Amino acid sequence: MANPALNPIRDELLYQGVVIGGMKSPGQVTITGHDRVIGWDVKKGPGISGATTTRTSNDPVEFTCSFFLIQDPSLNIDDFADWPDFLEICKSTVAGKTPKALDIYHPDLAENDISSVVLKKIGGVVHDGKGGQIRTLTFLEYKPPKKLGGSPSGSKKQGPDPNQAALDELARLTKQYQATPWG
Repeated sequence: MANPALNPIRDELLYQGVVIGGMKSPGQVTITGHDRVIGWDVKKGPGISGATTTRTSNDPVEFTCSFFLIQDPSLNIDDFADWPDFLEICKSTVAGKTPKALDIYHPDLAENDISSVVLKKIGGVVHDGKGGQIRTLTFLEYKPPKKLGGSPSGSKKQGPDPNQAALDELARLTKQYQATPWG
């Protein structure tokens, strides 16, 4: 679960990379596609409004991490030196006969309960023309199956109806109108 006290400005270093298998990624990461989609089966009845809904799935999330890598000797930064080791850790999830998921952490992934992944795709290198590179890795969330389903229960009315004053006024005016010759 996400930590509401985290802030991408104050905690910039925490948002800068992802940690996979215990290793922090080099460079600056941008994560896309990490939306959590809940599957629903919606059944409408003929001639009625509304529908019944049944939760059908909570599929694994597929998302992409784009890493912007630079080398700046004046700041003692060499993301290119750390990239091969980081890539090997990511590749280890699909090495051998059986894929092996690794733990992953980034505050935005944690907010959507994504904590374990396998590698799905390694993108080609994109050069920025200034000496930097963008490397992309697509991950698939590891999510063991578990039984779910069922229909949601109706909401419970909490507290007074916020429209009660308007409803009372409408009832009073309707009664007043009905007492006239036109009502």
